[in-house]
Amino acid sequence: MSLLNLFSKKRSCQKIEEIDGIKFKFRKNPLSKCVRISLKSQDSVLVTLPRRASFEYARNFALKNLNNIKNAAKKICPKVYCLDGITYATKDEFLKKLRTKAKDYLPKRLDEIARSYGYKYNKLALKYMKTRWGSCSFKNNINLNICLMTLENELIDYVLLHELVHTVEKNHGEGFWARLLIHMPDARVRNKVLKSRKVI
Repeated sequence: MSLLNLFSKKRSCQKIEEIDGIKFKFRKNPLSKCVRISLKSQDSVLVTLPRRASFEYARNFALKNLNNIKNAAKKICPKVYCLDGITYATKDEFLKKLRTKAKDYLPKRLDEIARSYGYKYNKLALKYMKTRWGSCSFKNNINLNICLMTLENELIDYVLLHELVHTVEKNHGEGFWARLLIHMPDARVRNKVLKSRKVI
């Protein structure tokens, strides 16, 4: 199947409509057995429906539940994106600022730590990742999450050193922790604190 056909097929399986100021995305899912409504934000709703169900049926279903959807939306607190005492109106603006700060800070700091402990890596990429703070490939390419800039310096250093140790120890076995703890004796404590933090 060509990319054009694949794109056309994907578009035919979903429909977007604004109803009473709320953005409804109707999406067909072959695994769905019934119409399901999921509130994504105060003004965004995903309606999942079986492949054989019509968009009109799903729309009528959503309209019947519109008051319930509005009431549920009122209970959702909008996310606040704040950095260095400045609040950003949208997530995109916030991520743009994070990326700028990450470019200014993370490459230099990674090089400093690498030199201090005698590690070498291949390439560095700064990305927005939803579930990881960082990663290191088998080719010793390091990826760092721009959301690291929301953490304290002690936790940032932990992630950077963690990934540098992976250039030698590719898993989280005894060798990895033995090496990491030599460089950073409180690494397990920092790891525990890091696990309590969520990526934006």
